[in-house]
Amino acid sequence: MCFHFNFFDRICFMEKELITEDIKTALREAFKELKDEVLIEVYTKIGVNDMFNNLAVDLIEAMAEASSKIKIKLYKLGDENSKNKDVHRSPTILIAPDKYSIRYTGAPLGEEGRSLIQSIIMASTGQTLVSPDTKKRMQRLKEKRHVRVFVSPTCPYCPQQALYAVSAAIELKGLVSAEVIEIYENRDLAEKYSAMSVPRTFVGETLVSPGLQSEEYFAESLIEGKPVEYVMPAGREGLIDFDIVVIGAGPAGLTAAMYAERSGLKSIVFEKANVGGQIAITPVVDNYPGFASIAGKTLVELMAKQTMNYASILQGVSVSDIKKKDSGFEITAGSGIYNAKAVVIATGAGSKKLNAAGEDRLAGRGVSYCATCDGYFFKDGKNVIVVGGGNSALTDALYLDSLGAHVTIVHRRDAFRAEDRLQQSVFQRNMPVMWNTSVKEIIGDRIVEKAKVEDTKTGNTNIIKADAVFVAIGYEPNNDIAEKLGLKMDEEGYIKVDDKMRTSMPLVYAAGDITGGVKQIVTAVSQGAVAALTAFEDVANPYWKKKADGS
Repeated sequence: MCFHFNFFDRICFMEKELITEDIKTALREAFKELKDEVLIEVYTKIGVNDMFNNLAVDLIEAMAEASSKIKIKLYKLGDENSKNKDVHRSPTILIAPDKYSIRYTGAPLGEEGRSLIQSIIMASTGQTLVSPDTKKRMQRLKEKRHVRVFVSPTCPYCPQQALYAVSAAIELKGLVSAEVIEIYENRDLAEKYSAMSVPRTFVGETLVSPGLQSEEYFAESLIEGKPVEYVMPAGREGLIDFDIVVIGAGPAGLTAAMYAERSGLKSIVFEKANVGGQIAITPVVDNYPGFASIAGKTLVELMAKQTMNYASILQGVSVSDIKKKDSGFEITAGSGIYNAKAVVIATGAGSKKLNAAGEDRLAGRGVSYCATCDGYFFKDGKNVIVVGGGNSALTDALYLDSLGAHVTIVHRRDAFRAEDRLQQSVFQRNMPVMWNTSVKEIIGDRIVEKAKVEDTKTGNTNIIKADAVFVAIGYEPNNDIAEKLGLKMDEEGYIKVDDKMRTSMPLVYAAGDITGGVKQIVTAVSQGAVAALTAFEDVANPYWKKKADGS
């Protein structure tokens, strides 16, 4: 069994734990940032999550070997210390319990390895990830808050949300406690709080966010103790000038920023969620030139690292408003206002819904649009349905099958639309396929239990058992920025562009999935490059002014 860590290769567990020299080297490098000693306590109980107990102990011991500033203590669940610390689950990891209230309930596998390391560094230095404006905003909190973030090892969006909670526990010591809960090891909690889709964040017993929040929204929901719909940005008087603002940090946006900077245009990228867009949640990419096979998350990291050599990427910062001005554009994003001569919209597309009865009510309770994020909870023999017949659907089905789930594909046509290679992989694994079938209703009290399906030719219906329904039937454009600017769009809501990626408004460009058409990484990268190079030409020689002059 292998669990992938974000920036230090991977940990594999076969007959015994194996922490490679590469991982140890990466740990030593990461912990050079440590300032003060950090105490880490690990609590375990024999017979409960034994494999994960061993993992937690081995990992923390490896961290202690990597830095003399990390001190560890191992305790048994049920002893006096666990009672005093209110620890009831195995394994549990407490970070700097002598200073802060930060705990990981469950072993931090995969993606959460990254947040664990960053949490230790923050506890040692006292320096968190939140901005000065957010720190100031948090000072309004006067009541105690317990923040729980439910995560899974394969969720690329979870570490950022977890680190917001840990940052709050450090910034507001004594007021905020943070708990990061791994859902597979704590299935009863995941089911109790309907946290089968992650990240899922609670303040006390109140769900404040069913997904990744921007920094300012997390802070405000922490203060209010409930979900918030709008946050007034702090420091609005601070105007910052750029040549190009890129909205969206998928392949198109990252490429646009890099090409713009290389052309001499000062650029910045805003990303409201996670860098990478759809690629970040793609298990394997095997059609990108130069890589026979590469994990989507790894490809994203390579792209982002290269772009950051040129331009700033602000993750977790959403664009709340954009206005056309005589001198260019005024963009309200996060905690500031930015001026730009040109804008590249690379906001991509989000997952389409089935519009089936019960879908919205059971979203996050077995209904999911991200197999990579949520599939781990349904490993080891759970019955899952994958709805769709394209590349995404078959990729999700293969991924879930590899986790050990019992997968049934439901497709409304009599043939798949996916690439032949994916189809052959599905057929070779003998996955059940319900052809000419649509999902009419998703049934369950608190969680998904069944699905009502209909034969599209005969109209006959049937009830099938299901622990989860993964929806992969295509995408809808994230076009709110285009709507604010009044750009021309097609009947499906995708932004209309010419062959230079120009939109209907001068100095506004669009690239990637938001333009519709072929939704491939290589296409998005190409469009991002074209958009930036066209912007460079237009800023220097405005084509619309030439038309007005008749030249």
